[in-house]
Amino acid sequence: MSFLNRHGSRYIRAIAVVSALSCCGVGIAQDSTVPASVVPLFPPGTPQEPDTIEETPTAIITRVGDRVRDRHAREGEFQAYDHFLSLYWQHRTVAIEIIDRVARGGDSITYNMTSLVPLDEPNLRLFFEGKTTPAQYSHNVVSTQVDPLHYTVTVRHNTIERRPIQVGDRIEMEFSPFLKPPVDGRTNYYGTAFLYVVGQGGMLPWEGRGPRLDSHPLPADALLGGRLTSHRQYSNEPVDLFKQMATNLAPVSAQPFVLGRRLHHSDLGTGLHSETGNPVFPELVGKLGNHHVGRSCVACHKNNGRAFPAEPGAPLTSYLVRVGADATGKPHPQLGASLQSQAGQGMPEAGVSISGWDETDGKYADGTVYRLRKPRYQFTGVVPEFFSVRLAPSLVGQGLLEAVEESTGSELARANGGHLRIVSDPVTSEPRWGRFGWKGGQSRVKSQIAGALNNDMGVTTSIYPRVDRGSEQTDRGPAASLSDDDLDLMYRYVATLGVPPRRDLEDPETQRGEKLFKQAQCATCHVATLRTSPHHPLAELRNQTIHPFTDLLLHDLGDGLADNMADGTATAAQWRTTPLWGIGLTRQVGGDEAYLHDGRARSLSEAILWHGGEAQASRESFRQMPATDRAALVRFLGSL
Repeated sequence: MSFLNRHGSRYIRAIAVVSALSCCGVGIAQDSTVPASVVPLFPPGTPQEPDTIEETPTAIITRVGDRVRDRHAREGEFQAYDHFLSLYWQHRTVAIEIIDRVARGGDSITYNMTSLVPLDEPNLRLFFEGKTTPAQYSHNVVSTQVDPLHYTVTVRHNTIERRPIQVGDRIEMEFSPFLKPPVDGRTNYYGTAFLYVVGQGGMLPWEGRGPRLDSHPLPADALLGGRLTSHRQYSNEPVDLFKQMATNLAPVSAQPFVLGRRLHHSDLGTGLHSETGNPVFPELVGKLGNHHVGRSCVACHKNNGRAFPAEPGAPLTSYLVRVGADATGKPHPQLGASLQSQAGQGMPEAGVSISGWDETDGKYADGTVYRLRKPRYQFTGVVPEFFSVRLAPSLVGQGLLEAVEESTGSELARANGGHLRIVSDPVTSEPRWGRFGWKGGQSRVKSQIAGALNNDMGVTTSIYPRVDRGSEQTDRGPAASLSDDDLDLMYRYVATLGVPPRRDLEDPETQRGEKLFKQAQCATCHVATLRTSPHHPLAELRNQTIHPFTDLLLHDLGDGLADNMADGTATAAQWRTTPLWGIGLTRQVGGDEAYLHDGRARSLSEAILWHGGEAQASRESFRQMPATDRAALVRFLGSL
């Protein structure tokens, strides 16, 4: 009997638990290792969703959620594995359960699959072979139907080695959920290529080795996102690298993930989906606030990656422009806390664009000349004297960063310096560790999403029930509210995105660059390894060893990067250490390169050269390096 068959009634309750945890803070205990004023997000005793790996006396049981695929994992000629097909949210996710009895001395492994609608002789492929085609498996069977939504297959033999299955065997699987007509859209789909190692439990991120790209577990150093890490992509779809489900996605998260993705990709004014072939989302029509900046989440976070600077003279529609009445960041009397430069009706608050770039030349110690640039802004209408301009950042790994315990931040602050910013929870008013946003202004992923909806799209939620407005403004137009259910779905989507694996681990220059990165003390702030809490509600995020290359703390980076106003307790020159995972994929995902909070740096070298303040010594160490060492260090960053 499958997991969802036994626990399906817990699906809605699990979502409700996560929502409740995000909106109330009753009875939260203090962690004695963090500042007394900080209330942990997820203390011991936090209600949790079921683990994805269960150990019993007779078996190790692994459970994972999956979605339909267009083609197979290694077919690079089609570019049709990682992308999302039309209607991907309509009954096109499944739950998979692997009951590994061999791990406990038995002789069989059972695969149970649960769908949302009846399937038509769904196919299960096991043991990758890849001899005739890059999608060939040696064990290919039609699953036995238990009832209209449940299917099963039991295996005992390793069909590659022609012997009984034994502990340590690598079994790649692909479940093809063929939908039973009539159904909107296609009926014939493929599934994710998962790797399971007998006796270990859990789905393992994998890479292909040898001429047939036979699947092997990725080495530990490649697992930037722990078990959430994606397998290496062989389907030649670079723009989709940041859009994937976590490899260890829990069954309860699969359908919320795709529903949240639909919200993320839909225009909040028209309901139009960003990808062709999908119908209008009628419930979202008219949700966009009259005063706004962007119209959808994906419009700013390009392919879930970072946004890029606008052309001179163009409106800044992928930016958050914080404004203030004074240098402390007090809300502007006409513009509020942020500028909404677009309007559905009437006049926008004000306009802002890049008027040009101020450029300065510098030299490396070896005499090589470099040029840095800084944006120059032009406002129309109301012109704020105090402001901070920030581009949309990458989204991968946000849930994992939320799961880092407060004690970790406190220990890093004591050991390495940096400021652990304390912010007020927007729902409970309790003091929390601010770890999200360029200035660490939010403590949890859901609040960060709600803040973006409010500031960027004029959409209210239960977290931010009023639109941002200046004290002198009386009419900002209608603001439509997004429901808690929809906000939960958007949270689930962002929190469980997979993190691409690190690359070029065996490359000597990459290895040398990593040593130089450490020697230059870059790793003091860009901390390589963190551990997530055992108390997070979501099973995917618990107990993960991750490599985000951040301490999530604020650091003074000098006058060169400073704004002219503070943001709460963050000074004008303080910025949260940017996570570096995925930074080497910036061009592949977005088609361009731009770094730092305003996109001024056109290369990773330029980004380093802008560092000052606490990072001045590291920046100077890089400037003093020979060209070959600089290239090696940048090559290392490109492997992340």
